[in-house]
Amino acid sequence: MKLSRRQFGLGTAATAGGLFLPAVAPGSAMAQTNMFEGSSDQFSVTPPEDGKNWHPLAAQRPHNDILSRLQGIMHREGFDVLLLINPENILYSTGYFSKFAYAPGVPAGSQTAAVIPAEGKAHLVVSLYEKDDAPRQTIDVEYESVAGFVFVDDGTAESHQERDPVLDPALTIKAALSIAQDYLGPDGKIGIEAGMLLGGFRDYIEGELNGTPLTDCSGVMFESRLIKFPWEVDMLRLAAQHAERFMARAARELKPGMNAMGFDKMIQIAAWEEDRENSMSTLGYQTGIGPYWGIGLAPRNYVIQEGDVARIDGGGVHLGYISDISRTWVVGGSKPNQAQVDTYDALYAGFAKGLEMLAPGVKMKDLYAAIRAEVEKSSVIPVYPRGHMGHGISVAPTAEDVPKISQNEETVFQPGMCISMECSYMAAQGAPAPGPYNIEDSFVITEDGYERFTMAPDSIFWNV
Repeated sequence: MKLSRRQFGLGTAATAGGLFLPAVAPGSAMAQTNMFEGSSDQFSVTPPEDGKNWHPLAAQRPHNDILSRLQGIMHREGFDVLLLINPENILYSTGYFSKFAYAPGVPAGSQTAAVIPAEGKAHLVVSLYEKDDAPRQTIDVEYESVAGFVFVDDGTAESHQERDPVLDPALTIKAALSIAQDYLGPDGKIGIEAGMLLGGFRDYIEGELNGTPLTDCSGVMFESRLIKFPWEVDMLRLAAQHAERFMARAARELKPGMNAMGFDKMIQIAAWEEDRENSMSTLGYQTGIGPYWGIGLAPRNYVIQEGDVARIDGGGVHLGYISDISRTWVVGGSKPNQAQVDTYDALYAGFAKGLEMLAPGVKMKDLYAAIRAEVEKSSVIPVYPRGHMGHGISVAPTAEDVPKISQNEETVFQPGMCISMECSYMAAQGAPAPGPYNIEDSFVITEDGYERFTMAPDSIFWNV
């Protein structure tokens, strides 16, 4: 299905208002509605059960099914226990979205860790600061908290002890390893995320295990996370459609004559106001505008011109699940530059080729080759050596999850996989049409094709 810029603009605006989605021809894929329609003052939110304070969507998470799948793979691979410090793997295995696990500058494993035995309940080790929320936002998880510099007064003599402002960064690892050792037999097999452990943490673990080898369990986690449960698909759909709403709103509001310093504020206001389910915790995105295609963090002091190419890429994190789509448009929707049109059209041709091929049983490397060959038919992008044409999407913080749709990726698309497919092109000075370009949508693979969560426009002039 192709939408004109007018049809897309009307459809997206109506979707943002919760009215309708554009009609879809039979056999084509389009986004489904979210689990909740309208903002929190428009739908009924029942109080959580006693002892819980979690979001109503988090309460629907299939915790036991996820853990059962993970433990089944552990049994097959001979693991007795996993010691996890990767934020997304902690979230996936326990259901807890730890603030300190995701905090910038906090070494992985210094504040939060999970211990997953091949049988029995998951264990979670958190800082004292997260001791209250962790048990209220998970089920069937054992907890342990480690000392912190914060003063949490629970009336006990222990809570009134003096606090050291400088903490042992290995406290969490020590506590997690102690739990893990309870599940290790004489010839036990313990799994760690080899690429995540700091040298000092690894040295400590190896010293305590007295020769028991450490085995990388990254493949176990990858396999377990690859095929999404229906609830996970729902969350990724929700996150993608939220991103589409706030990007469309920002595109309509960005006008010639504005200073690009206000672009970020516009995006962030739109993102928070379009969060109908009140499920977004963080927002991550990149922007480009006019001749500035880079992704520096500081706002740009630049007066936006009519005809500038603008781009937003990324999205919000909803209960730990991330969105990653992109929208590109011409500010003002007028003063067409033919090179800009040709560039976008070349990228969309590649994207459309990907839509034709995307299906279960297709190898990722074959999809990559087809998209690239289609783009390279154009005169404006005759060489398109992009590293990948999309990637898995899952739990944060990694927007570009594995596997990647790349030239050597043998992975075959399977029902239940969630991906973002994209045709991205950063055109610097010297290219036919300098500026930031990206066409990106999110999908879930189905038994006979795919469901498309979002609908990228087929024209660069859609925001009018």
